[in-house]
Amino acid sequence: MSLRRLYHWVEQTSKEWQGVTRHFKQNVVVFSRAVVLARSSHLRALAGVAGGRADSQRRRLQRFVAGQQPLEAFFAAWTKSVLRVLKTRQVVLVVDETKLLARWGVMVVGVAYQQRCIPLAWRMYRANSAQDYPSEGQVQMILTLLRQVQAGLPPACRVRVLADRGIGTSPALMRGIAQMGWTFLVRVTKQSKIILPDGQAVSFYDQVRQPGEMYRASGRVFKKRGQVPAQVRVLWARGAQEPWALVTNDPAVHGWEYAQRMWLEESFRDLKSHGWQVEATALTDPQRLARLWIFLVVAYAWMLLLGAQQEAQGQTASRRRLPDGSYVRRWSLFREGRQAFLSATFYSSA
Repeated sequence: MSLRRLYHWVEQTSKEWQGVTRHFKQNVVVFSRAVVLARSSHLRALAGVAGGRADSQRRRLQRFVAGQQPLEAFFAAWTKSVLRVLKTRQVVLVVDETKLLARWGVMVVGVAYQQRCIPLAWRMYRANSAQDYPSEGQVQMILTLLRQVQAGLPPACRVRVLADRGIGTSPALMRGIAQMGWTFLVRVTKQSKIILPDGQAVSFYDQVRQPGEMYRASGRVFKKRGQVPAQVRVLWARGAQEPWALVTNDPAVHGWEYAQRMWLEESFRDLKSHGWQVEATALTDPQRLARLWIFLVVAYAWMLLLGAQQEAQGQTASRRRLPDGSYVRRWSLFREGRQAFLSATFYSSA
């Protein structure tokens, strides 16, 4: 979308957010824009480009991140506005965890979009500390985030959830996703087994011996932990170091759809180093950091959408030619959008 349409979408969607105050909405718009201008997550940097007196804006920003209002309402409202602009009934949600300087853990649920992922809900906690890990445990934490996202999804929306083996090797998570009426496609550990209809227990990872091979079966997985009815897919792509051992409750899934899970990792890189320098923040409280992430995520989504519009209009950087003669995008849509935003802002203020 054009810069003017982008501003209009931002203003209109923020007004429609339910369950958050008017000041909350205004702060999100002002400081998300500041994130792009500053290309930083540091509060002083944001206050310096937010407009008005920097010291007043810094205090305003500090009050926002120190607020006590739960984020559940924002997650649902944000999900609703993002899905409205994406205009899709087939939603792919990716669940993954990242670390910030080994100090903070962040569990994120995002929607896959254009080789990236827009975070919709998240939970912050101190990393590498069993005492500070969410008391409900990983599975319930993820299911809570998924339900918060579900509250903002349009009716009759088809949802698939992707997760890596550190998260996906969990019958409780699979059951929870299925109970929400969704499908899952998760990677599991090498030791996982499937019980075939004839009663034979098979280590399905071992059924693929070399790149280019694949294995499909249906039955019940997790022999000792509840035996979840599921399909398995083992795929070994040519050039890959090892196969994917996948479990799904959707018979129509081929398995290669799992590649979209890596899109969230690319978004983590954008948030942490390529874009907003999130690891440079001086915040030391996970709840305050979770609220700061609102600005970072909203700004990130704006830039992705603007980059997609630049591509649709043929205004992106020239494509790079590969040795096989094909062409690929030189910059990510995030970088395209950020460049377009900064250029337009510079020329409008000159």
